[in-house]
Amino acid sequence: MSKNFKILLFFFLCLNFASSSNAQYLENNPKPSQRVFYGGDLGFSFGYSTYISVNPIVGYRITNRLSSGIGLNYTFAKSNYYGYIGNMFGGNIFASFTIVKDLGNIISFYQGSGILFYAEYNLMDVSHYYSVPGREVKYVASPMAGFAFQSPIGGRSYLLMMILYNFNETSISPYPNPVFKFSYQF
Repeated sequence: MSKNFKILLFFFLCLNFASSSNAQYLENNPKPSQRVFYGGDLGFSFGYSTYISVNPIVGYRITNRLSSGIGLNYTFAKSNYYGYIGNMFGGNIFASFTIVKDLGNIISFYQGSGILFYAEYNLMDVSHYYSVPGREVKYVASPMAGFAFQSPIGGRSYLLMMILYNFNETSISPYPNPVFKFSYQF
């Protein structure tokens, strides 16, 4: 079984699990405190390269379809292949726009779920992880954009499964293409 097939199978299973819950979008005139959301993601990868990341976020629902926010990033990384070990710190700003608010209107199985356009600008301090002979590398910028599947997991909680493209993928970029992210919002 190929690696890509396993990733797609995992993504499909997550879609089906998450869509079994139901949540409601904000009412027509929510209070400003109801528009604030928190969340983030935990990530890990083990093997020849090990990555462990913690990425909390805070955001604001500007409208029922448009959200924006900021986040912090921390990644521990170790590469047995290159002999690197270190920590990366950074932050990001993001925005999302809901293209399809309720997939249940199209496919009843996905009641309350939506499709979003998602964009993020991520800046990571990689100076403690990468060393490039002849030049000092301090920060790596990763502008990313793509689509997300948003599925309710409670009254105001959502699971987001994203596939993004890193427009600045380099040999020292912490995000190789395609970028898969699984995030929670509360």
